[in-house]
Amino acid sequence: MKVTHMRIDDRLIHGQIVTAWIAASKATTIIVADDVASKDATQQMLLKLTVPAGINLIIKSINETAELLNNNASEESILLIVRNPASALALFKQGFRTPVLNVGNISNSKSETGRKCLLPFIYVEEQDVKCLREIAELGISLDVRAVPNDKSIDCLSLIKNL
Repeated sequence: MKVTHMRIDDRLIHGQIVTAWIAASKATTIIVADDVASKDATQQMLLKLTVPAGINLIIKSINETAELLNNNASEESILLIVRNPASALALFKQGFRTPVLNVGNISNSKSETGRKCLLPFIYVEEQDVKCLREIAELGISLDVRAVPNDKSIDCLSLIKNL
């Protein structure tokens, strides 16, 4: 499988994905790599309802996704979505690689404290910053954009003083 775009977005599939990122990535399949969604039938049903006709949806755990990506030689174009930096790092630690990781949305959840606002759509805590730095050390570029037409911002420049 050929991942044409990988994105961190804690909302998983939503309007920006459907209206912009599928087309920009030329994806025929979306893979949601998420341990919670892979075990939650209600979340799976809701995610399936958001995907346009003609686009395949695969929802797998992080481990299952790593196995699928590392062992499938298909040339199918994939939009890969993970919920947070820790999930992205877990995939990379299992051997999957992509040259660029799009940091799209990390919400300021009221249940989590200590989050710092980098941009109106990106709030990070210490663990997120640690994971993003570790991903960058693997040679993966961290591209911050909400939608494809936005100007790319280097994530490391946003977290350098944290």
